[in-house]
Amino acid sequence: MKDTVQSQSVVDIIGHQLREDIISGRLLPGTQLVETDLAQNYRASRNSIREVLHLLVRDGLASSERFRGVFVRVFHENDLDDIYKARRTIQLSALHSTVDWPPVLLDEIEGIIIRARQAIASERWQDVGTLSLAFHQALVSVLGSRLINEFFLNISAQLRLIFTIVPDERIVQEPRWVEWEASILDHLRNAAHDAAEAELAAYLDESQEALTRIVRTARQRPPHGTRTHPFQAR
Repeated sequence: MKDTVQSQSVVDIIGHQLREDIISGRLLPGTQLVETDLAQNYRASRNSIREVLHLLVRDGLASSERFRGVFVRVFHENDLDDIYKARRTIQLSALHSTVDWPPVLLDEIEGIIIRARQAIASERWQDVGTLSLAFHQALVSVLGSRLINEFFLNISAQLRLIFTIVPDERIVQEPRWVEWEASILDHLRNAAHDAAEAELAAYLDESQEALTRIVRTARQRPPHGTRTHPFQAR
């Protein structure tokens, strides 16, 4: 990736990739984001990387510590209230305000559920979590707003960081969540929008309660200085 005069587009691309790394579970809480390494990996200027890191801190995905650097943020129980308030506002609005769901989008959502069931069968629990986030991102996409999609992507990244608090993500990714998502899809296919909205509201309530219990009992992870970003070829 080459740095260009349009540095903002470079910042957007790198920031999006780092968010995707968080959502996929490749970038864990407490990982140090080293400016020089990022600049080399993305072939971008250090000024661009500084802006990316500033935006990640602003969006609550990273924390900056004086004399130490920037680290992927470690989330706590108190963060869940804000995350789920935002989820309810956006996701329930998406279902409430949409009558005609494009068949291509419903097919895309069904494909996500099929892959999630396959991931459960092979016990790829991190993939199950990634696909669950993709399911909810697809629901939000029906609003047709780039800004809302980007905002919700940030929420998804925050949720992934909470998922990885536990040493075994199977604790978080129970098969019942995928079947609940499949039930919401069935309601949408049948144009039962009120039922879909009620199911999603119940899903979000139970999801928040379950994650709160998990966060409360999770074991402490090693100090964040012990990890650095695992760069991969792009």
